[in-house]
Amino acid sequence: MTPQALEVLATRLRTEAARLDRAISFYVDPALQLLPQVWVGPAADRLETELIGHRKVLWSVIGRLVTRAAALESEAAQLRVAGGVAGAV
Repeated sequence: MTPQALEVLATRLRTEAARLDRAISFYVDPALQLLPQVWVGPAADRLETELIGHRKVLWSVIGRLVTRAAALESEAAQLRVAGGVAGAV
């Protein structure tokens, strides 16, 4: 792959990570804040546990996407350097 293609892929991964982050901010966190005002009892406890679990999974996915994006950006930079060295010889 070319450095440009790797950078495009990294940008896409970061964009998806940001979308997931917004989903947490707009849906999961508000639901957790409103939950005690709307529901009480065992059902509310289960829902809270599920929401917290979903938030953890989403954060894990976000972390993996960002880590992979950084690795792709690093690979692109290494390819650029290698291309510059090869062009200088």
